[in-house]
Amino acid sequence: MSANAMTPTTTFTGPLGSTIHAIQADAETIERLASLDWSRQFRRASLDPVRGLISLMSPSGLHESMASALDRVVEQATEIHGRASTSLRSTRYRQKGEPPGTGLEPDCSFFIGESVYAYIDALKKGQAAADEFILETAPDLVVEVELTHAETGKPERYGQLGVSEIWLLKANRKREIVGAEFLALHPVSAAQPIEASRVLPGITPAQIVKAIEGVRFAATQDERSAAVERVIGTRRALRIQEQPAAYA
Repeated sequence: MSANAMTPTTTFTGPLGSTIHAIQADAETIERLASLDWSRQFRRASLDPVRGLISLMSPSGLHESMASALDRVVEQATEIHGRASTSLRSTRYRQKGEPPGTGLEPDCSFFIGESVYAYIDALKKGQAAADEFILETAPDLVVEVELTHAETGKPERYGQLGVSEIWLLKANRKREIVGAEFLALHPVSAAQPIEASRVLPGITPAQIVKAIEGVRFAATQDERSAAVERVIGTRRALRIQEQPAAYA
């Protein structure tokens, strides 16, 4: 490892109070460092040889609360839409051929629809088969609760991995979630802002922000489900909306 293979660490405090260490390094250095168990020191670690970036995070309590609420919101929203889903939370994703231990680790990640059943089939064969499936199949949706300017290009990197869509939460200086942005991803082009989700058609960023707030302050599963339904609607109401109008 050469003396100039790594730049000094830059430390940031994220919008939700998390501590993030960003280190620029060449691909060879990152491959060597990937053999270490970073999770013993940092709860979230991303070692990306393509962007030449190591990102180490100690998530704040608020960060984890938001991620947990999003898990519940997406689970309930997919149920309302009559679709299957499974949460993989902060699984690390990489492309085949990239060194083990490297990759991106989102705050939340989901298989939605048909990919859920394929993943369950792999899981039934054992964890090794499930791990191989994840290596070959990108999640349909990932969520980043807290990004800093040091992670420029991260949505495009998810697109290269095959992810279809990313949701980004936005916080103000009071560490309150005040907005969200949905981006459609593509393997070879820039991420594109979209007004509503494509993996969960019709759901908007504003709805997700409201649903998160409702879920975070709910005490029971019934209250959490009701909080999402108040914003997104019920499955029955959705079916009625989708039915074509009868001719007079």
